[in-house]
Amino acid sequence: MGDFNAKVGTDKVDDTVGKHGLGIRNERGPPIMKEEVETAIKKMKHGKGTGPDNISIELIEALEDFEIGKVTHLLNEIYDTGQIPTDLSKSIFIALPKKPGATECELHRTISLMSHITKILLKIIMLTIRNKIKPEIAEEQCGFVEDKGTSDAIYILRTLIERALEAQKDVYLCFIDYTKAFDRVRHDEIITQLKQLNIDGKDLRIIKTMYWEQTAAMRIENKTSTFQDIKRGVRQGCVLSPDLFSLYREIIMRNLENNPGIKVGGQNINNLRYADDTVLIAENKEDLQKLLNITKYKNT
Repeated sequence: MGDFNAKVGTDKVDDTVGKHGLGIRNERGPPIMKEEVETAIKKMKHGKGTGPDNISIELIEALEDFEIGKVTHLLNEIYDTGQIPTDLSKSIFIALPKKPGATECELHRTISLMSHITKILLKIIMLTIRNKIKPEIAEEQCGFVEDKGTSDAIYILRTLIERALEAQKDVYLCFIDYTKAFDRVRHDEIITQLKQLNIDGKDLRIIKTMYWEQTAAMRIENKTSTFQDIKRGVRQGCVLSPDLFSLYREIIMRNLENNPGIKVGGQNINNLRYADDTVLIAENKEDLQKLLNITKYKNT
């Protein structure tokens, strides 16, 4: 259990300027409580692969009350200083085939294996910032949203088409499939958006450090590559990724507001989304092309 006793430096980050030029203006953030750690542990899924530290969630769950207190102390030390031990900022990527017999890279999805201690910290932060992110997500988004799913998006689209047919109106649709959408997210944009939501400084600093100072290696057939810096993208397997990706995409898609789509009950609808899957909706080719041009420009 030596990893639990890892020492975290006490030198404070310059919150006025910031290491990467995006300063954090406050050091707000309540201390992490032992009860929060226990709740986060209970919400973790069993049977998941371990990160570079090889500590499973089952092992953490088996800790006695005293050891959970030590984990809480470690997390508070990280939270207060904003400095994450090297072992906790490392990830190992594994590629899972999307269908049997897949051999090409495009037919695999990448999963990030990270320390469960890191996941506990990020889960606590996620529960804190979600209340500020959730109101920013539009009704058109059905992915990573509680009580919504693909069936909701399909039902809405089908209803729109039926209404248009009843009114003898044309419907023009453009389905967009982004290439490696999760891997193209810009970290500086995420931090800027979170700052505008007035996220507590300590939460923001942890997210900033986790994404800008992370390293990752690739594991294929039990062989692991050397660790390299990760410059952009959100990680599939990270508990923060769905919320951060939703916020990132939301800001981009807001550029479509006030552009014509199809009106239903007096409400203009020009797009529907499920995570990165997007369909643009218009009544004519010209309006659809305009929506596509805006979306393409804002995603480059």
